Amino acid sequence: MNILFVCSAKAWGGNEKWTSMAMKALSNEHKVMFIGKTEALRSRFGGYFGTSLPFKSYADAYTFKQLKSFILKNKIDIIVSTKKKEYFLCGILSRQLGVKHIIRLGADRKMNIPLWHSLNYQKLNDGLIVNSHHIAKHLQEYSFFKNHPIHVLYNGIPGFNSDSPHTNRPVNADKFVIVSSGRITKLKGYELLIDAIARLDESIRKKLEVRIIGEGRNKRDFELQCQRLGLDSIVHFTGFLDNPTALMKDADLFVLLSEREGLSNSILEAMTLGIPVLSTDTGGIKELIEDGKTGYLVARETEAVAKKITDLVHKQESIQQSGKRAYKLLQQNFAFDVFEENINKLIQNI
Repeated sequence: MNILFVCSAKAWGGNEKWTSMAMKALSNEHKVMFIGKTEALRSRFGGYFGTSLPFKSYADAYTFKQLKSFILKNKIDIIVSTKKKEYFLCGILSRQLGVKHIIRLGADRKMNIPLWHSLNYQKLNDGLIVNSHHIAKHLQEYSFFKNHPIHVLYNGIPGFNSDSPHTNRPVNADKFVIVSSGRITKLKGYELLIDAIARLDESIRKKLEVRIIGEGRNKRDFELQCQRLGLDSIVHFTGFLDNPTALMKDADLFVLLSEREGLSNSILEAMTLGIPVLSTDTGGIKELIEDGKTGYLVARETEAVAKKITDLVHKQESIQQSGKRAYKLLQQNFAFDVFEENINKLIQNI
């Protein structure tokens, strides 16, 4: 089959990682093509045949015309759209041209504008791909999704397979490294993490090193917050890294305090390294973390986070067991070879 992925993103993040991974997983059995927004970003998706379009709005006539021409010329069988702006454009075209259209929804969304949301998320596509049962269950609460195909497909992890061996992690009693990664925005909870670190006892802060990996619109705000709280020597912002593994592999704890998540790619990546994870209970996180067994959950409150970090620092050796149990869970459900098999079956069925 000829499969077209469309992603109008301006920046690289979890959704874009999924798109790149899905194209790679399907490329062995199908002809995969890609349309993005900018040439600079498009090159990061793997060099698949395609083009770039402006995606100025939901009703961008130029983008619509060029998309239509590309679909007809390349005899596209299935369109996979991954961002809100192209859900509508690709949906209209799919109905005009008789092409299958699947949308990938990577986060939980409120569908509080019934006419618009039923049109964009249900009538103009042949099904949704979501990355957690939590999102699927929430969508099915809306009447217009009652009989609509919603496919749960857990994210895979490139380079991590179901037979990847686990390696034991060293423990340094004199140092405790916390790492976090992702888009640097308030939604991800970095402000909360910094405030919690400021409230830790001095004896704990002395042994802490915190690495925040990534870029985002609020990065400077958080750097200034660290300066005000006197945490410059503890909290380090590394910027975006193509391969963050080097700054993650010696971490004692991965922390992500998001307000909303589907299933976080950042958490998955940390778990592949055997790093214990502390997260807020949001979205499909409980499908990854069983509190106290495959990781740790915490309320999205400063005092609660500070108390939990204190507790985990004091259990530096024992928390490694949660990392081992999480690793086994990933091998069963989130390995790339498992994802590859599942997405190929799904596309074939569609």
